[in-house]
Amino acid sequence: MKKAIFTFIAVILALPNIGLATNPPADCSDNLITPVVSATENSDDITLSWEEITHEDLNGYKVVISQNDSTPVYPANGYLRWITNTSIVSQEIDNSSSYRNGDFGSYLDEGEDYYFSITAVYGCGEKVAGNVLHLTYPGSSDTDDDEDDDDTSNVATPTPVVSISSSSDGVLVSWEKIDDARFNGYKVVASKSDSKPAYPGDGYLKYITNEDTTSHLINNSSAYRSGDFGSYFKVDEDYYFSITALYTTGKVAGNAILETYEGPEHNTPVKPDIIVDPIVDMEKKAQLLLGNSLGDILDELKELRSIVKEQQNEIKYLRSLVADVASVAQSVKDTINQFITYGVDTNTKNLGEGERAAVIHSYKSAFGKLPESEDEMTDAIKIANGRWPSKTNEAAEHRAKVEFKKIYLRDANMEQPNDNAAVTVMAYGLRQRAENRNLNSETEGIKTFKYIYNKLPETTEDWNIMQSITYSGATR
Repeated sequence: MKKAIFTFIAVILALPNIGLATNPPADCSDNLITPVVSATENSDDITLSWEEITHEDLNGYKVVISQNDSTPVYPANGYLRWITNTSIVSQEIDNSSSYRNGDFGSYLDEGEDYYFSITAVYGCGEKVAGNVLHLTYPGSSDTDDDEDDDDTSNVATPTPVVSISSSSDGVLVSWEKIDDARFNGYKVVASKSDSKPAYPGDGYLKYITNEDTTSHLINNSSAYRSGDFGSYFKVDEDYYFSITALYTTGKVAGNAILETYEGPEHNTPVKPDIIVDPIVDMEKKAQLLLGNSLGDILDELKELRSIVKEQQNEIKYLRSLVADVASVAQSVKDTINQFITYGVDTNTKNLGEGERAAVIHSYKSAFGKLPESEDEMTDAIKIANGRWPSKTNEAAEHRAKVEFKKIYLRDANMEQPNDNAAVTVMAYGLRQRAENRNLNSETEGIKTFKYIYNKLPETTEDWNIMQSITYSGATR
């Protein structure tokens, strides 16, 4: 697989361009396998299991539930999970993710009876439902398990308690840790004339979102924003220093302390314009995400942190991403959820939450894991920006080449740039940059996808194929 930088070129593919009118979808074979389903009933959840299907045309499994239909099948009865890794043969049902298009709402009710089954989805378009199990759901109906049970709506938000120490290294602002469910971050503030500086009126120096951080050294290494004294502190001059705590319910300024700045001066030598390497910038963003420096990213994006949005996206996207992963560190979950919620640069911000979640799903589908290290997170950011990842996976590329042949009725020539692009987009889910998307082209791509697959795109993998058809430039 070539590692060259790749930027999508929008190509509108009308149906006749690849000869689809004379090539209808292949007929389903008559030896499609029916899932054999069993269940383990636990104290607070149900684990569905089924025998692995090794059919070469299998696309994946849909986990299907109904309260009223004794023969539930996808798509008529919706689905809970779409499992494209065909070696996965179990699913824990515990209300950690919402049900789609069911007859009972988004979540199961404790003590209620439901019909459970698995539908095998084949590449030819056929869907085969397995045997049905009629079981009582034992788990909790409460899907808001991340919410603190204590009602803090009428409790005052804590006021930061600030202390100061000064040396030739700069002014060290410290504060007592705030442990509150409504906490959103800290702003380090200072003023020359206001004895009670607070954000946003007096600007800020640093935005800190890590609740475990309880100090910051002010040493002229970064510019102050919107202050009353310019961008940098002057040696031997007095300033009022404080911290403003940000909560979901508002902002609270801590006590202010007058202190003389004795740290280093700020030197501003004239430097030539520097062109930032996009790959280096993506590596930096991965470091910031994994290094609990979300505030630096939010500063660049001109966004404030929203714990509420993060909690909503955890339920909407993150839970389904980690549901079938054996063990994921909380720091990794936080990193992925923050990427989905905010993005890391202008392009990923403009893509939107759904597209950013699809990037992580595509990474997971391609590599069988979530991005955990700096290199892996960098690759996820590259994918979101339409760039080849540094790491590759032969199995993912093989699956993409199978789809390529189904679409174009020939083998992919990986030495040909358009074929290479088509396979790469399908294998790794490279996204079209937000400013280059062409909705008219994508409409034609959806039509082409529907003609080939006899359905509209549903899964992230489906939409990756649609992106490939629309933007790669490959032809029959």
